[in-house]
Amino acid sequence: MPELPEVETIRRDLNKELKDRKIVKLKYYDWAKMLKPSPEAVQKAIEGKKIRGFGRRAKLLLMHLDDHDTTIALHLKLSGQLILRKPTDPPDRFAHIILELDNGKELRFNDLRKFGFMKVIHNKADLAKLLSEFGSEPFTPEFTLEKFKETVAKSSRAIKTVIMDQSKIAGVGNIYADEALWRARIHPENPSNKLNYSQPKDLYEAILFVLKQGIEDRGTSVDQYLDAHGDEGEHARNLKVFRQNGKPCPRCGTIIKKIRVGGRGTHFCPECQHD
Repeated sequence: MPELPEVETIRRDLNKELKDRKIVKLKYYDWAKMLKPSPEAVQKAIEGKKIRGFGRRAKLLLMHLDDHDTTIALHLKLSGQLILRKPTDPPDRFAHIILELDNGKELRFNDLRKFGFMKVIHNKADLAKLLSEFGSEPFTPEFTLEKFKETVAKSSRAIKTVIMDQSKIAGVGNIYADEALWRARIHPENPSNKLNYSQPKDLYEAILFVLKQGIEDRGTSVDQYLDAHGDEGEHARNLKVFRQNGKPCPRCGTIIKKIRVGGRGTHFCPECQHD
């Protein structure tokens, strides 16, 4: 699933390429459920409108239109892609939505699993309500060490589950949770409220580090993720534990193991991250 670094990379690409561009036409194919509340409502909201710019909250991409009230929320879910193409480019196999733009390009919303969506938000109040569902956003003033300490201290769930809870911390998913926990030397199953005195600070700093590194590397392409130009991110080369099970830990040489935490495949070093 695209996480904060992947969605932020796409946001920056699209902001650079499509800011002030007009959406001429929306076309959709075979999966109308991706358009919310309906294909007709989305078409009416966006056709003929200019794009003021793109924002992001957690893993949600926000396309702001020029009427200053309407925002299109796009979620890539497990396998979504937003890729700029020329009409003459070969078809994308899993393209379900295409936005035709006034510069002759297309923005194609591809999704193998069909869980992604494009949703019309009609006013600022509804947008604020939607965004309030997410927790503290890394790289903003609200994501402080003190608030992070309070968050982890309030839960007895596994620490990995807590930092992936989007209502607590925005944008951290399976990849970057594993990487941050490895960097902070914390076992992913440790109860969140049982971390020792120094671990919350170590984990807070580790989360910021791995997210920043992921953005600098333009995301992690281990499944379907591609940036807005259709290129793979480069962060897979910097992964320390995620999907490295069976390989030696780059810090101590112990073989990395895979378990399940909260239903998610989880990778860790039994030596560096012992209970």
